[in-house]
Amino acid sequence: MSTQTKSKLYLLIIGILLITNIAMLFFFFNKKDDGKKGANRGNNDRGAMMKSFLQKEIGFNDQQIQLYDTLSKQYKQKMKADFEAQKNNKEEQFKELGVKGFSDSAIADMVSKTGERQKLMELQLLNHFAAIRKICTVEQQAKFDTLFYKIWNKKKKPEEKRPDGK
Repeated sequence: MSTQTKSKLYLLIIGILLITNIAMLFFFFNKKDDGKKGANRGNNDRGAMMKSFLQKEIGFNDQQIQLYDTLSKQYKQKMKADFEAQKNNKEEQFKELGVKGFSDSAIADMVSKTGERQKLMELQLLNHFAAIRKICTVEQQAKFDTLFYKIWNKKKKPEEKRPDGK
């Protein structure tokens, strides 16, 4: 297999992986509960888990929870708008890719644009976590830093985890 063919294959694989990651993020944030739209959207369980975690494990008081709720609503609105824009943009990119005959440069350009958008979304997520951390007192920040990653494991809630972390 020639170097050029391998390069095309690698670019195509990277493009597919990036598109798949974005699609997974989209479905994660737009998951429906019981087929209902609107207030019963998918992040309710994760939101309840997060709120419980912040109260029980970190020690958030009512005022801190209100601040968290405000941050969470803002973040969800921003991400919803970003996903909608991304969905609309993706269709245009595919059309452009077809017009350019799936050339190497067109594929590379699409992969690059997709990677940049994914990078920005990841940055927004991490900034959201940092904003939640800023709500913490100094004592709570230490707990937050050492326990926070556990809340993102969907299998078990942090309080249900075994001491060995499994």
